[in-house]
Amino acid sequence: MRLADAKRWILDLIFLRSCVGCGSEGELLCASCRGGIAFESPRCPVCGHRDLGGLVCDHCGEQNGLRRFFAPFPYRHPLVRKLLHTYKYTGVRDLSPILAGEMHQFLNWYGIAVPPSALLLPVPLHPARERERGFNQSALLARELARQLGVEVCYALRRTRNTLPQAGMTDNARRRENMAGAFAVTNPDAVRGKTVVLVDDVSTSGATLASAAFALRSAEARTVWAMVLAKG
Repeated sequence: MRLADAKRWILDLIFLRSCVGCGSEGELLCASCRGGIAFESPRCPVCGHRDLGGLVCDHCGEQNGLRRFFAPFPYRHPLVRKLLHTYKYTGVRDLSPILAGEMHQFLNWYGIAVPPSALLLPVPLHPARERERGFNQSALLARELARQLGVEVCYALRRTRNTLPQAGMTDNARRRENMAGAFAVTNPDAVRGKTVVLVDDVSTSGATLASAAFALRSAEARTVWAMVLAKG
């Protein structure tokens, strides 16, 4: 058994029957803890304007390349932060269907219909970062959400350089500079004329999503949406 596989097996034993929030046995997110997190109303990620359809304001869309944006939860919520940290850095992959299920339920709650022809595209990690972590959490989310929605996943985007971690930056201008030109479309034919939904775990300044969205628009994607589990 490889070390990474052994580590995952041990972590599965530890977390499989314990709630991430309260530690109670039975499931990774118990009903009581889940009930303590409310969905956020869809808002423009740039100016905060509330729009139940998730539409990004026209002038804000010029800044980030997005037409729609969805984020079920606020990243400031302690349990949301703990769930994402456990998922992303501890490697509890069994959280994938639970977290994707919340994203799916959010769309249903607000009556958002993802077109059957839409493509879900996970925000890629640089290969070096993915090797270090052992997986891409956004890819796991996208695959599970696509399964629940009955749409396809597309992997036609790659990182062109290994950017500095966004989590360590507090200045939005630095974040945008760090992510400028960080993505390239590997298969323009796959996204041309399509509705592409970028999937990521969390968005703070929006710089990562904007860089990815502009790359997709340059490849003639018809429109670009984004969905993350939490907005910072």
